[in-house]
Amino acid sequence: MYDVIKTRLPQPVKSALKRATRGAINSEAVRRAARDLWAEVQIARASWSSRQAFQDLSRARDLKIHLGCGTDIRPGWVNIDIALTPPAGWDTAAHPGTALLSYDLRQGLPLADQSCAFIYSSHFFEHLEYSQGLRLMQDCYRALRPGGTFRVCMPSYRACFEAYLRNDRDFFGLVDYGLAEPGIRLISDYVTYAIYQYGEHKCVYDEERFQSIFSRLGFRSIAVSDYQADLDIGAELRRKYSYYIQAVK
Repeated sequence: MYDVIKTRLPQPVKSALKRATRGAINSEAVRRAARDLWAEVQIARASWSSRQAFQDLSRARDLKIHLGCGTDIRPGWVNIDIALTPPAGWDTAAHPGTALLSYDLRQGLPLADQSCAFIYSSHFFEHLEYSQGLRLMQDCYRALRPGGTFRVCMPSYRACFEAYLRNDRDFFGLVDYGLAEPGIRLISDYVTYAIYQYGEHKCVYDEERFQSIFSRLGFRSIAVSDYQADLDIGAELRRKYSYYIQAVK
């Protein structure tokens, strides 16, 4: 029975289970692995509960998809995040054509070929392992219709590194000082946070990497873009530390 169950578990759950087993000789490692395992089980449950919603979208066309949406719920879009809950006072009937799906995008994007007109994400792909991000981008390309657009907003590591090299502490003035260790305000602390974000960031993408991936996937038009008020988050923090890139299938 264990072997049957194990073969049906999503890969992240399997990995967490292995970590729990390997850490058996270290109580802190066991607790950490157990927390990871429980989190993965909850994620798997939420993703499983979204299967009918994805099935309902199987015949839809010209969808607008928001990957890793967080609290940025967009009316008229399919909003997807790993643990998405409706905002307070959300009225589904008042927002026809809007979907809120809790789903683990590390598993890809289970939408029909050429069903999407626009796919958007902001500060999301850096939270995936490279192989997971690449798989998702491949699915995005498959799901977009010819002429469909894939737009990505990402942390500008290049800008952070350039500020570090010129010792420009003012560049990081919008970063919450509470993110650094108490009493430490070194410029390297801000660069470290920008890169790793306490282990939340898994992969560094710059404009060149995205352009290379998009080109290999088959996108015919790829360009670094300016901020667009009708699409991108307008918060000053997000705008200052981000770059934008857009590709057309």
